[in-house]
Amino acid sequence: MRPIPTRAPRLALTALALTLCSLSACDSNGDEASCEVFQTCDAQQALNVSLIESKTRLPANVSILFKVDAMDDAPVAGLLPANFDVFENEKLISQFESQRNILPKVGQFKYSIVLLLDLSGSIVASENLEALKKAATSFVDAVMFAPDDPRYGEIEMGIWWFDGQADVTSLVGVTIDPEALSAGVESITPELMKDNSTNLYGAVIQGIDLTEQRLDAIVRRNVISAGSVVLFTDGADQANRESRSDALEAVRRSGDEVSVYTIGLGGEIDEETLTEIGREGFVSAPRIEELLPKFQEIADLVRDEANSYYLLEYCSPKREGDHTLTIRVTTEAEVGLLSTRFSAENFTGGCAVSKGAVPTN
Repeated sequence: MRPIPTRAPRLALTALALTLCSLSACDSNGDEASCEVFQTCDAQQALNVSLIESKTRLPANVSILFKVDAMDDAPVAGLLPANFDVFENEKLISQFESQRNILPKVGQFKYSIVLLLDLSGSIVASENLEALKKAATSFVDAVMFAPDDPRYGEIEMGIWWFDGQADVTSLVGVTIDPEALSAGVESITPELMKDNSTNLYGAVIQGIDLTEQRLDAIVRRNVISAGSVVLFTDGADQANRESRSDALEAVRRSGDEVSVYTIGLGGEIDEETLTEIGREGFVSAPRIEELLPKFQEIADLVRDEANSYYLLEYCSPKREGDHTLTIRVTTEAEVGLLSTRFSAENFTGGCAVSKGAVPTN
């Protein structure tokens, strides 16, 4: 998985992701404010922390939207406020002074998912259809936020299906409502199929195009966006409407903000091609009874990718001037830094940060 979405609004900010030799090196007096955080080296176990956006608002609030990935590009989700240290001008800001917290990203960031389901003859004319519907519903349940979750609205999904026809067909339009998505999956019947062939390559190309169009539309509302294409099939391309090379080129051309995953079922799939298409993840189920856990496996990857974006807000003690802000991210075994600049012009007292912490699940 590749970090740093390019569909973030362009800002006059400079971000520097650093790796550390050690978590910190404090002086013998134990003064936390003097911890050295800028000692760098070619650490093998380090985090890639990528700035997406930084904002300030009065009276003295500073918010930073960023993404955290491991060195192997695996997304790092589930971090808590305790995993982050805030430094201004290389001095540690006490968490009690700064009131820092991880906040929901609703209204500032949206993750959009295109789910593509193969409903060609080999699926809809067999007992496999009900198992596919169950697996797809489990995917929806695992990825989407419930209406009572403070993150409800951060993730949206649309479902399309394909057979041998030239174009993919919408099953459920893009929505944040998990119940609408599940109802759409349940409505699938064998009568939907119009052409029992498989236009796999066309579905790949159109799925990526749908995702990129959606992300562009989100950005036009001044909201940062990223997304995923998740494609399920039980066979190889048979329709020959598009070429394998064109499908792979569409994957290669898609931006860093688009992740592509594939799920294969049975012995007729082209694993080599699905592996290349699913550059962020490919899983296969030899038998239909193994399909549901494979959908769950991809759901975990997609959910982690969506939740590796963090909105950290804190109260700055600065009251004027330009300053260097550094975020240090630490886990049990890894560490990374992100640095940028902010202005404290007109900052005053009275700052507060919402105490509504983001759930960790």
